[in-house]
Amino acid sequence: MGLWRRLRDRIHRLRAARPADAPPRAPRLAIAFDSTAHTWLFRVAREREAISEFCAALEKRLPRDYAGPDTLHAFQVAFDELLTNVVMHADGPAREPMEVLLKRDTQQVTALLRYRASPYDPTARAAPDTEAPLAEREVGGLGVHLVRNLMQGFEHRHVDGWNELTLVRPRDPATTT
Repeated sequence: MGLWRRLRDRIHRLRAARPADAPPRAPRLAIAFDSTAHTWLFRVAREREAISEFCAALEKRLPRDYAGPDTLHAFQVAFDELLTNVVMHADGPAREPMEVLLKRDTQQVTALLRYRASPYDPTARAAPDTEAPLAEREVGGLGVHLVRNLMQGFEHRHVDGWNELTLVRPRDPATTT
């Protein structure tokens, strides 16, 4: 994760260079990238509108051959679901943004979503009974179920106050060159 730390440290240095009397700024979406490593870091404000901006920015900012339309759409749906869950349900500092690191290689795209909050592992959530009548179903859980079905890999860990979700999906066949 050397690149992750370098990008994060760069953002912290930029933030520290601001005058001490400047009012705090929390951009709704901040982007850094390393084109040689095919790695993008997004910082998304904990606001519902910022999540929509982030998902739209993926289509505008990522190169056409980065992931392919099916993979990109799958990540947009997963990000919308998981980041919305953070905004709606997670504790933790509301002013601190969520972070999304995207990295691709020739075979797959990997995303790391990070946010400060108490430990919560959505991957441990039981799969919903999609065969049960609606009136008998438990509320919630369908979004996590959708993410599981869209991704090849979906893992959680809690490190130093950060929840980290790793999502993995193969690149679309037309983009794996």
